[in-house]
Order: sequence, then C-alpha cells, then structure tokens
Amino acid sequence: MPKEIEPSQDQQKEQVWKLFTDGESNDEGAGTGLRITNPEGQDFTYAIRLEFKSTNNEVEYEALLAGLRIAKKPGARHLEAHVDSMLVANQIEGSYDAKDEKMASYLTQAKALMAAFITCKVKHIKRSENKQADSLSKLASVGF
Repeated sequence: MPKEIEPSQDQQKEQVWKLFTDGESNDEGAGTGLRITNPEGQDFTYAIRLEFKSTNNEVEYEALLAGLRIAKKPGARHLEAHVDSMLVANQIEGSYDAKDEKMASYLTQAKALMAAFITCKVKHIKRSENKQADSLSKLASVGF
C-alpha cells in the first residue's frame, strides 16, 4: 500500500482556507458574521441570527464555532481563523484563562472543532481588518 505523502509547506499554504468571524449582541438581538475564503479565492459569506440572549463574548465564540463547522463541510483541512475578539484569541492561545463556566465550555467546544483540521490557527485581528464579517454580524443582529 503506498504511503501518503504529506504536502510540502508551499502546498499546504496553497490549501489554506481563511475564516473571518465576528459577533454582535445588542438590544435588538444577536448575530454572527462569517466570511470564508477557499484556496481558490472564492468567498462565502454568512449572516446568522441567534435566537437566544447572549453577551458579546458569547456571540464571538458562537461565530467562531459556526465558522469552524461550516469550513469543515466542504473539506477544509488547513484553516486560518481571524477573530477580532482579543478574549477569544487569547483564551484559545492559552494566555488568558477561561474562568467563567460558560467561556470554559465555549473554549472546549472550539478546541474540539479545531482538532478536526490538520492545521488550525486562530489569529487576533483589528476590527478595521474585519469589516465584512463585522457588517454581516450587525445585519444578523437586527430584528426584522
């Protein structure tokens, strides 16, 4: 049986999917915005309204969880997730503790979903670098 050859770093770079997430919670509701870009450069965008009351930190995690699940469906194996929540990025990295029970649960779920990818990195970005996901989350949070 032939041995499967791991792709080189250059090949892996070409296969990286990019995920941009944002969450919005306000008086009208909560929503998440996602932008996923496949290795060919095609963008897929999602605005997801959440039907439960949640804090801004909770919706930031909800956005990441939804993005991880959606990216996995078409077969993404290498993922680079960009979040504008410093709390989420630092809890995943391990530099912040998830002291709250709910945040600890979100962190556990995120790490479990991330483990399904060959490589999965979460990077903190500025809100100004995340305008499309930010706009989508605001749209999803508005009550119609």
